[in-house]
Amino acid sequence: MAVKYKEIADRLESDIREGKFGQTKKLPTEDELIKQFEVSRNTIRKAILQLVNRGYIYQVQGSGMFLREESGTDYINMGSLRGLTKDLASKTIETKILALQVIEADEAKAQQLRCETGMKLYYIKRLRVVDDEPFSIEISYFKKDIVPYLNEEIAARSIYSYLIDDLKLNIGFADKVINCGKIDEASGELLQVNPQDPALIVENTVCLTNGTIFEWSQSIFHYQKAKILNRINFK
Repeated sequence: MAVKYKEIADRLESDIREGKFGQTKKLPTEDELIKQFEVSRNTIRKAILQLVNRGYIYQVQGSGMFLREESGTDYINMGSLRGLTKDLASKTIETKILALQVIEADEAKAQQLRCETGMKLYYIKRLRVVDDEPFSIEISYFKKDIVPYLNEEIAARSIYSYLIDDLKLNIGFADKVINCGKIDEASGELLQVNPQDPALIVENTVCLTNGTIFEWSQSIFHYQKAKILNRINFK
């Protein structure tokens, strides 16, 4: 089952994106949210913390929960696992499936996914096209015992919407490693850049709430088009 506070955070995030709180620039009070969603104060506070961590609101003691000013709509949010369809909601995104197959984990993938060699994995390679221009290459490996089924229709949309809404996975946290490298000839052709041009590379190791790794992925971004946003709360 989906975690209730995450469901509430997703609802409120959707309301924020749609401008529901545009006039007041703040969320309803905790008491109002408790009444609206018919949950405990602890659940509401966890949902609020999710929105703080996602960079949507900040809290002022005694005054309420205020919306943060938007930094723009064309950034990749490093604090989110929700994918391009959420980060670039105002853009037209097309996904081209380059590969989708079941493979067995070799030693390298077994180490990255903390699994046995030979474990069945879904391997997916996608080209993401934003406003008719190549934007990134995404290579993903999912443990098949956790993600038992994927097809091209799912992969062409939002895989994470499928994982959360259909498979009801409780996705907890991720480690992200960001580095720069020189692009190879095949990737350069896909992204329409020259071989040995720079590339922004982001690697994700993603875990369920119980700490089990279920995905390892690498995204190779067009160096002239990708912009990174990391919204930080000073504590």
